[in-house]
Amino acid sequence: MNANLLRVLNKLKVFKYLNFKKEITINNNRFKVPIYNNIGQSYLSAFEPWMLSLLKTISPFITNSFVDVGVNIGQTLLKVKSISSDIKYIGFEPNPVCYNYLENLLDLNHFHNAKIFQLGISNKTENGVLYFTNSSKTDPSASIVNGFRSDDQISQQINIPLATWDTVREKEDFEAISILKIDVEGGELEVLESFKSSLISDRPIIIIEILPTYNKDNTFRIERQKNVEQLLKTLNYTIFRILKENDELIGFKALSKIEIHDNINFCDYVMVPKSKLEAFKRLVKIF
Repeated sequence: MNANLLRVLNKLKVFKYLNFKKEITINNNRFKVPIYNNIGQSYLSAFEPWMLSLLKTISPFITNSFVDVGVNIGQTLLKVKSISSDIKYIGFEPNPVCYNYLENLLDLNHFHNAKIFQLGISNKTENGVLYFTNSSKTDPSASIVNGFRSDDQISQQINIPLATWDTVREKEDFEAISILKIDVEGGELEVLESFKSSLISDRPIIIIEILPTYNKDNTFRIERQKNVEQLLKTLNYTIFRILKENDELIGFKALSKIEIHDNINFCDYVMVPKSKLEAFKRLVKIF
């Protein structure tokens, strides 16, 4: 569907009255997506084509599990399955509305080797809160970090379960992690701390979004960003910014650190362990 038409239909709020299933094509593979109760219409237009290009580029590294922390409604799940239906996919999504949608998505497409947990990943197993920035029940900007956004930006909140990766892994028979994707709207530090033991043992490549700090006065975000950098440095990871143009992947740029910036297009990164660095460089274009 044309992006402009989709925006008009969203503005008219017609999708809350619709309930249907749509076949879409990703990477020459057909998938069925449910659209109901104002959920799923984002699948009617291209979403983050750079991510598909990235996954195809690093697909030689996907030899074991792909772990997705912050699934939302499965945008990355479908891209992963478009590369190979045999990839073992493990997802975490604490939003119950998103989780129910994902259950429908899994059933419609008869995915095997895919399991999604209705949990947020953190460095503690406890009850948490998911803070929404708008009225959407599937708000992709929702965060579990209190204070990541100002109080006047929070429109609603819900209670959710949080767990550590080790707590989940104790109860499941998981393979080693090949790729760890993190999109958690400010909660990156807690997720990385939670996965630290697997980062050491499995040495996965990390795909991660780290939102801007905007200016030097935003000490809350700056301190968290520095702690993320220090943890990755300790674990011998190299930081690469994903470079995009018109939402398409154009290459990567190695960084010694993540600077203070206000560019939302600079927020996506690949973190590569030293043991895979040379192989990664052979596959990609580095600026």
